[in-house]
Amino acid sequence: MAWWHFSVAALLITILKKSESLDVVYLSNNCNATITASTSGAGLLEPDSSLYYKNNQDCQMILATDSSEKRLLFQFVRFNLEEAIDGQCLDSLRIYDGPNTTSSALTSTLCGRIQVPDVESSSNQVLFDFKSDEDGRTSGFGIYYTVFTDGPCGSNQFNCSNGKCITGALECDSYDMCGDGSDEANCEVEAIVDDGGLSPAAIAGIIAGSICLILLIIGIVRVGINKYKSHKLIKELVEEMKKNQAGEHTGEDFWGNGDDEDD
Repeated sequence: MAWWHFSVAALLITILKKSESLDVVYLSNNCNATITASTSGAGLLEPDSSLYYKNNQDCQMILATDSSEKRLLFQFVRFNLEEAIDGQCLDSLRIYDGPNTTSSALTSTLCGRIQVPDVESSSNQVLFDFKSDEDGRTSGFGIYYTVFTDGPCGSNQFNCSNGKCITGALECDSYDMCGDGSDEANCEVEAIVDDGGLSPAAIAGIIAGSICLILLIIGIVRVGINKYKSHKLIKELVEEMKKNQAGEHTGEDFWGNGDDEDD
């Protein structure tokens, strides 16, 4: 097996392992629904399961914990919506600290390609209000969420340096779920692939494109080799024909033998 087969396989395994450790919630699949946060205590929010979010969206989704004592931390690893025109957002996301749009806003109306600071709720329910117009789409956003409580932490929780208590299993899972990196500070570091803010779908697309490119290059090289062999064979045949023609003038037959003498 070629070296690049091993490289691609290792990359796929790493991404799959990272994807398996987090539950992904797609807003477009859960409009007007209330979703309970993952029992693992963390997850990832994406606008859609495809590389680009859908047009003509007017989607509201509530993310809630299973207890009023638990709250939610949100970390924006990617935010890329259609740019505003004349200060007006065409596609937008706004997050509210409660179950409806009359609740206090956790964020302003967000659009464009920006860096969004971490936010945390004061209640156990958060409303996501996502809108998109009839044209123009991008990769959207990726938001990690973590369920946390205030200290003191229980025996099955990890005590973050910032005072948050998160599910103990989230320690050393390669994700900063505390928001301050303390849950990953004392871990044996594995060689992992940083997604650089890309969604799993985007990463899969990049891998697929890379494989296609490699196969295309291999195909081109093979065609070139075959052409070279064909040209070489033709050249040898032409030279052989020239020798045979020269043999006619020297009294040799096609096989290079001289004329038989008469008995």
